Amino acid sequence: MVWAGMLGRLGKGRMDRHHHDECPVDASCRHGFTLVELLVVIAIIGVLIGLLLPAVQAAREAARRAGCSSNLRQLALAAHGHHSSKGTLPLNVSPWANEAPSAIPRHGAGWIAQSLPYLEETPLYDQLAAHFQTAFFSGGGINAAGCRQAVATATPTLSCPSDTSPATSTSQFQFSNVTVAVTDYKGVLGSNRLGNNSSIHQGPADCHSRPGCNGAFYRNSFHDQVALKSFLDGTSRTFLIGEDVPEANNHSAAYYANGDYAACHGPPNFFPSPARPNDWWDVMTFRSRHPGGVQFALADGATRFITDSVSMTVYQAMATKSGGELVIDP
Repeated sequence: MVWAGMLGRLGKGRMDRHHHDECPVDASCRHGFTLVELLVVIAIIGVLIGLLLPAVQAAREAARRAGCSSNLRQLALAAHGHHSSKGTLPLNVSPWANEAPSAIPRHGAGWIAQSLPYLEETPLYDQLAAHFQTAFFSGGGINAAGCRQAVATATPTLSCPSDTSPATSTSQFQFSNVTVAVTDYKGVLGSNRLGNNSSIHQGPADCHSRPGCNGAFYRNSFHDQVALKSFLDGTSRTFLIGEDVPEANNHSAAYYANGDYAACHGPPNFFPSPARPNDWWDVMTFRSRHPGGVQFALADGATRFITDSVSMTVYQAMATKSGGELVIDP
């Protein structure tokens, strides 16, 4: 028994020395993961990604929304710059000769085009303004061959970072098969019901083909000479400019008097399915790619995020400049 114990200890010692020789002190002997351990690690990584990805996406959207808000603010400040210089907001000049007769040539330039000098885009404005003495439907105005490059020039200020719509289009009304820059930002016509009974939305009588809309920007605003003194409801309670998605609305030509406005007769973020971009009586409304709402610049230059759940009474009241409505913050 004694000999057997000694031999056992001797054998164990040899085995220990053999094991020690294979794993010297300055090296580490590592075993591979078992299948269970590997599955646990993969599960943990999956959970972490599931937790982090929405946070990363939310942070990116917050940054994009901030950039969009900055664009709206720049446009509002440009409108104020025009007002300070010329006594009115930048005006839309209708290209139709039968709309509010005026001595102004019907060149078809809109309020965004008139704002370009106040957006540090004077060279672009000059290219357009060179044709302001001629009529759009006579092959002049911003429809002139000499304006083709200018009307197709997209500027970063007119694109919301959250929107994936192309910056140019060849399917805009009155510019069929002509490449034009499009805009994510539209002047607020007011609460008037575009298309009257053709529209699924509700509001005061259509005004888009005549003067007298109850908002800030529309294609005949040149006739009314709209100025801030007419904002009797208060500039801090009245929409000036809002968001749109050009893919959903073929009235989005950036520098055109019939493409740079929309109305609050429909709710925010109205996206018909399937898309109907030519049905202007329904889709000339405000929408965005931001989850849950649309951003607006107010007439005082501040920006607001208006949620999809806003009361239509409040929403339409904020679209009018002198409706006398009692507006409770949305």
